[in-house]
Amino acid sequence: MKAMKWITLSVVAAAVACTSLITACGPTEEEPEVTEYTVTYYDDETVLKTETVEEGKKATEWTPTKEGYNFDGWYATPNFAHEFKFDAAINEDTSVFSKWSSSAQVDDTRTFYICGQGSSSVLGGSAVLEEGAQMTKTEGKNEYTLTVDLYEGDWFQFVTNTAWDYQRGWGYMTTGTIDGVEYFASNGSIDGTKPTKMEDIVCKKDGNYTFTLTTHPADDLGKPTELSDSDTITFTYNGEVEGTIEAVTHYWLKGAQITAWHDMYNDATELKETETKGVYSMSVYLKEGDQFMFASTFVTGTESEVGNLYIKADTLDEASKAYVDGDTSNMTAKASGMYTFTYTEATTTLSVAFDATKKPVESDYYLDGAFGGDHNWTNNNFNPDYQLVETGDGSGIYVIENVELAADTEFTIQAFVAGSTEPGDSWENQTGNYNYRYFYGNANAFTSANPGAGNYNFKVLIASTYTITFDSYSKIVTIEDMALGYDIYINGNMQGASWPVSFDAQYKFTQSETDDNIYELTFTFDDEYEFGFKAYPAGTTDPASNSDWLGLAKMGTEGTANNLFKGTSASNFMSTVPGTYRIVYNAETDTVDFYAVD
Repeated sequence: MKAMKWITLSVVAAAVACTSLITACGPTEEEPEVTEYTVTYYDDETVLKTETVEEGKKATEWTPTKEGYNFDGWYATPNFAHEFKFDAAINEDTSVFSKWSSSAQVDDTRTFYICGQGSSSVLGGSAVLEEGAQMTKTEGKNEYTLTVDLYEGDWFQFVTNTAWDYQRGWGYMTTGTIDGVEYFASNGSIDGTKPTKMEDIVCKKDGNYTFTLTTHPADDLGKPTELSDSDTITFTYNGEVEGTIEAVTHYWLKGAQITAWHDMYNDATELKETETKGVYSMSVYLKEGDQFMFASTFVTGTESEVGNLYIKADTLDEASKAYVDGDTSNMTAKASGMYTFTYTEATTTLSVAFDATKKPVESDYYLDGAFGGDHNWTNNNFNPDYQLVETGDGSGIYVIENVELAADTEFTIQAFVAGSTEPGDSWENQTGNYNYRYFYGNANAFTSANPGAGNYNFKVLIASTYTITFDSYSKIVTIEDMALGYDIYINGNMQGASWPVSFDAQYKFTQSETDDNIYELTFTFDDEYEFGFKAYPAGTTDPASNSDWLGLAKMGTEGTANNLFKGTSASNFMSTVPGTYRIVYNAETDTVDFYAVD
């Protein structure tokens, strides 16, 4: 026993000696510092539990229980946008959200349809339920299915009626991508006020798809949003489209003042298909004497081309001629007021209703967007620095000058009831949103932000200082690059029956050396000609580029020979007395004047 004790004491002594002589015995190894993070598991705002996880380790997946509910999984966001990945390393404090659905067995008695707009035969319009749009309910389950051909750019949701009640949009999709291929995406929420669940679903790849909508009526959140935290939309890509794609015809208003005879394709000009297939309707305010017609486009898949169908005066029924003049060509509004047009394809008949008491709502217009450094989509509204100002009392032309816009900037023009200081609930004070679809001008400087996803905001391609003009009657936005100027050419039947645009110097206006707003052309008319002027952004060489038409509506009041060029139509000048004339265009007043040259 003594020997054993002596050996133990010797070891202890040696250990003490070693700690005292670090140099001789070598340095001690410190324990590595461990970083830990907290993972919090939630049920709505209630904390179910927390756990501490070492950095780089994984959170624990477990199954909670709650009386009256089924557990539907863990999600990384409180709106259940995407599932939580338990195989991912934890490198910060993390929140995990549980999703539940009621275990109550409530049979869903609703009927769901696909509703939207695009090239698919079941998407005739956002307020139309086309044939084949109804989903099939699986017997004994709250499960709806639909197999349908869709094309790139089609957008849609699943709804119960044309009022879009119980809409099931992007926020219900479990995914839009399979095996790295994007089939569907969201059109986003531009102003941040639309719930993710209500965002439109946009098709990114042509194909035949089967959708499955699974509902949980007991979990519906109720009006006004009529949303659900439990419903889901899944899809299967079945391959290429099964049917042959048919061209879809769209009709668009086109007129002398209402569109300056430009082809404008937007909500303000579209004659939209009603719930009755083949019947189209629209209401629009027209000024007395405005000349107009309806042109067409044919859309096949993602391709669109100008159509050869026109709705003109020869389609009017007898009762409608009380409000609209015309024989076989263009129509003319007899009085200012609200016109409602209804066109029936089967009978090629256009009927017109008229209300002289209805006028457009007086509005204030503001530039809205992400520009100027400290301005964004949420703080531009009602900012007087970005309000468009009317050029003259009652002119209906609104302008904002010298706006600096950087490349990739996005913006739009928001309209609100005149005098509004707040958007109000659900923006009920908003009277319009005018974006790239309302633009006519230099396509080299601006484009549409992301039309495939339904985002038609202006996107700036060329940084510069711009003057932005909005015509509240035609709803046309024009944008002038203050540093660019115009190239203006005379264009008429003196150049041939088809009025080809010639960039020849003899047809080109010269910009004044003393006033950048003044453009002049001296021209000899040796016969009676019908003509106007095309104004292109300076440097344009392609006649097909966007241009402004300077026609009879631009006639000024200063020219001593103006009375010799009164046209016979609402859009073109007419030379009546041969001779040489000096023609002056003032870009500031947007007027044309004629002076005789001795």
